Amino acid sequence: MRKLTKYFNTVKKDLIMVPFLIFIEVIFEILIPVFMGKLIDDGIKATDALGSAAPNQNIILMYGGLMILSAVIALIFGILVTKKVSKVSTEFGHNLRQAQFEKIQSYSFENIDNFKTSSLITRMTLDVNTIQQTTNMTLRVALRAPSMFLFSIISISIFAGWLAAVFVIVIPILLFGFYIILSKAYRYFVQMFDKIDNLNLVIQEDLIGIRTVKSFVREDYEIDRFNSAVDDVRKIGITAEKITIWNRPLMQFSIGLSFVLIGWFGSQLMVFGNLTEGQFANTITYVNQVLFSLMMISHVFLMFAMSRAAMERITEVLEEEPLLVESNNPVNEIKDGSFEFENVGFKYGKLDNKPVLSNVNLDVPSGSFVGIFGSTGTGKSTLVQLLSRLYDTTEGTIYVGGKDIKNYSLETLRKDIILVLQKNVLFSGTVKDNILWGKKDASDEEVIEALKSAQAYDFVMSMEKGLDSWIEQGGVNVSGGQRQRLTIARALIGNPKILILDDSTSAVDTKTDSKIRTALKNHSPNMTKVVISQRLSSLEDADIIILMDENGINSVGSHEDLYQNNKMYKTIYDAQSRSKEVEE
Repeated sequence: MRKLTKYFNTVKKDLIMVPFLIFIEVIFEILIPVFMGKLIDDGIKATDALGSAAPNQNIILMYGGLMILSAVIALIFGILVTKKVSKVSTEFGHNLRQAQFEKIQSYSFENIDNFKTSSLITRMTLDVNTIQQTTNMTLRVALRAPSMFLFSIISISIFAGWLAAVFVIVIPILLFGFYIILSKAYRYFVQMFDKIDNLNLVIQEDLIGIRTVKSFVREDYEIDRFNSAVDDVRKIGITAEKITIWNRPLMQFSIGLSFVLIGWFGSQLMVFGNLTEGQFANTITYVNQVLFSLMMISHVFLMFAMSRAAMERITEVLEEEPLLVESNNPVNEIKDGSFEFENVGFKYGKLDNKPVLSNVNLDVPSGSFVGIFGSTGTGKSTLVQLLSRLYDTTEGTIYVGGKDIKNYSLETLRKDIILVLQKNVLFSGTVKDNILWGKKDASDEEVIEALKSAQAYDFVMSMEKGLDSWIEQGGVNVSGGQRQRLTIARALIGNPKILILDDSTSAVDTKTDSKIRTALKNHSPNMTKVVISQRLSSLEDADIIILMDENGINSVGSHEDLYQNNKMYKTIYDAQSRSKEVEE
């Protein structure tokens, strides 16, 4: 919790006021039993000069009025405390969510690989809710209960003397019991959060892939998978509850033991000592307050046991160091779209001993059309992700515009090197909203021009509202080919120095693919275009073709050079050409 306290910075004044308000509330609650004792002893039990019972109405009314006044003041300050605490805990939860979200935005792909998406969602929702509830209870109870406990013990000592010694017997029993319960329950709460992560993962995968599930008639399998995940959460929750339910019996036992001891010793002091009925009555009230305070403290500790795991998980997100860092004086302008790989090597993760790429050397002039071809797993996507610095090289250096890419600000690099992934997503909003991601101040004319270059204009205009047509989350209401063309348009409108299409036309037909290639060739001649494709026909017009195999880069050259000098390239090209002829 200490590491998270800085996220109270927006409610410092309210946080400082809470103890003050609680102190006043507790003082007036403590006074009520004092006035009650005086009312009994000096009012109801009053005697006349002859020793006969003669209740004093003035004393009864005075102390009765003071009790009512104290209760009203305590109620007012209690309401103020609740209001302040609610504001503080809600603002704290908001700050934690915002801090996590902003931190995740600074992550590199490698950082994100360290967390499951479902886990990050759980940490920003359920984990924060748990901490928020704990904060609310802690501020309201953890400050009030100890104050009530301390003042009640002092009051019992003043008015009933040795009766306070009863708590010397009861409190150690409670504390020992709480310690055993909480220490055993904590590890199950940690496991429960992991099980909830898995449940969210199952739900997320099922909802995202619902069309695939239905296509393969796997509803029963997914239901069983969901039931299994839910059952895991239920089992671990029941196990934790079996431990925490001992909290209440322990509390009831302590209350019963306290009243037995107070009743026994109190009656002895009333008969053989100087304890009055009023003092005994307010002692009983104080005992209730002490035990109720202890019960509230036990609930706080129980909440801490649950939230401790949540705090650790949130701290992991906030303390994860971004693996991509900018230089102290970053360059904010890229001269041109030329790039160079110098002895570049890369492997995923520190513990992965097998490099994906090794000793890669490339030199590409600005304005070139670069094609990349290779089978699955040969490092094509990794190569272009290194160029846009979504990952950092393990060894070697990459230059863009004549400068090491690590010298550029990430904003500059990502603005001028745009990567369109095969599975790039669209966001809920209009067509125009999605295109403006590439250039937020673009005019309608620029949007239309980008759509035309990406061969998306015709189908967008055929939609009911044209540019204002609504796109559902993930673009599920457009086809795969339409989705790819919209993401290409989104990239083109930004007019980057380097445009990378990572198999981004895989879902469009060959005719449309050819039109997109022609448009790209005419669009911004100085822009360097890097295209990854499984169709060699899409790359044969490229200035440079990079042929990759399981060992990395196999060969680099133009289509004519590779076709004449590379047997693998010739074999694949001829096979694809024959297949294309059959299709036609």
